[in-house]
Amino acid sequence: MTNGSQNSPFAEATIRLSKSRRIHALIIAGLFAAIGIGSFLFGDGYVPDNDLVSIICVIGAVFIYGVSYGSWSEGVAMTISGDGVWYKDWKLPVIPWRHVGRAYSTGIRLRPLLRIDLVDAEVFFSELDDLSLRKLDGHTLVKSNYLLVPSGILEIPISEIATAINAAAQRLSDH
Repeated sequence: MTNGSQNSPFAEATIRLSKSRRIHALIIAGLFAAIGIGSFLFGDGYVPDNDLVSIICVIGAVFIYGVSYGSWSEGVAMTISGDGVWYKDWKLPVIPWRHVGRAYSTGIRLRPLLRIDLVDAEVFFSELDDLSLRKLDGHTLVKSNYLLVPSGILEIPISEIATAINAAAQRLSDH
């Protein structure tokens, strides 16, 4: 998380995507590539259709590597600023502080989520243009009265993000 100064009661927070996800993808791609190469070199007597297995594994490794190092997997994932909260996968503009309620960790142990309750959600969604509303059809992270952020996609824990959002909202309401 990086901080910069601004004319707001708090410093802006910029949260980047997690680097550990790339490392995990690189390990999986390497495993696929090793299986493919091993099948091609040594699989004649052991693996039926070893050539097909090796081709599929190498293609899978290249695909995983490409997805994990693509331009969509880099950069800023979330910002907390004087204007509000923004997360790239919501496909929404910045959520103004007047619509940001409580932020907290939720979900199950294996899939924790950051939940941000919306205040006057109907008003917020009515302020969106038609294009933004169409992007929300069937969106799993944007609900009718709250927003979700999956754990592990960001470089810092969601509990710290929830604390930062709640603290910023409190400071703005005090001013």
